[in-house]
Amino acid sequence: MPRINEDVCRILGIMHGDGNMSYSRILITDKCRKYHELVIHPLFLRAFNVKLNLFHDKNRNSFYSHTKKKKLYDYFVNKLLIPKGSVRKGLKIPIYMHRFSKKQKCAYVSGLFDSEGYVSKRQAQIDFTTTSKDLHEFVASLIISLGIDISQFSRKRRDNREYEIRIYGKKRLSLLTSSIKLLHPDKTERLNRFLSH
Repeated sequence: MPRINEDVCRILGIMHGDGNMSYSRILITDKCRKYHELVIHPLFLRAFNVKLNLFHDKNRNSFYSHTKKKKLYDYFVNKLLIPKGSVRKGLKIPIYMHRFSKKQKCAYVSGLFDSEGYVSKRQAQIDFTTTSKDLHEFVASLIISLGIDISQFSRKRRDNREYEIRIYGKKRLSLLTSSIKLLHPDKTERLNRFLSH
């Protein structure tokens, strides 16, 4: 398995956002086929020399990239400390991630925003919401360290507390995207629409 480089950090962010680890299977869910084919699959091939399978669930209108490579699964669980089951549930930031370089942290948050960030359709704004206080603090700390002002919110929803980061305005988004490189086709298209004016 490779050392933890920026590709692995981005994959870790994607897994923390939309990953599932069960029965020795690695699975990533997203509705955008292009995102799977143009971003996720090349990443896994480049980082791990693993070719992912793609499945379309018509009932849920979602695509699933998946593989059952035991060696990779064990690496994810034992080395990267990715939780089994639904990865987001009760997610904690492993201690080793705090030792990442700034570029590695940016790659991680880029993958996380590709999977879980929301780019507004109406205004220059990105939102990121999580039920993990640990994850919220990690992401907020990085973005603030880049010199970007953010708004932070916390609310109780159903049985969980949610933590939200909001980045608003063309100037802040332009500064953000100079370090946090989103690759999700739908989200980059929306972002570019605001940043190009």
